Amino acid sequence: MPDITCVERPSDQCGVCSSLAEHESAVQKIGRPDDDTYLPAASHDLIVVKDFELHGSRKLQLRRCPQCGTYYRYQTDYTFLVNGTEDEEYLTRLTEEQAAEYLRRCYV
Repeated sequence: MPDITCVERPSDQCGVCSSLAEHESAVQKIGRPDDDTYLPAASHDLIVVKDFELHGSRKLQLRRCPQCGTYYRYQTDYTFLVNGTEDEEYLTRLTEEQAAEYLRRCYV
């Protein structure tokens, strides 16, 4: 049986990216602070490369790690409720191919 070994990516050894899962999410609900979740602190170290302008207050951004160069898609969404909102954040690590597609969208 062949020996299967895990190939390390640059993000595996990075001080920022090693603190982030492939997919991260967080939700804050008005009036329910005990149930609020937040993205890991390391997500705040990522640099916005491109801000794709969406209508309203929703965000879609291409972000990059300043240490290893790994790209991430950052997205927000919200649901309007009568007495407040339910805010959601998503952070997804991109493959090189996915990042290249976002970069093509940035500069075409």
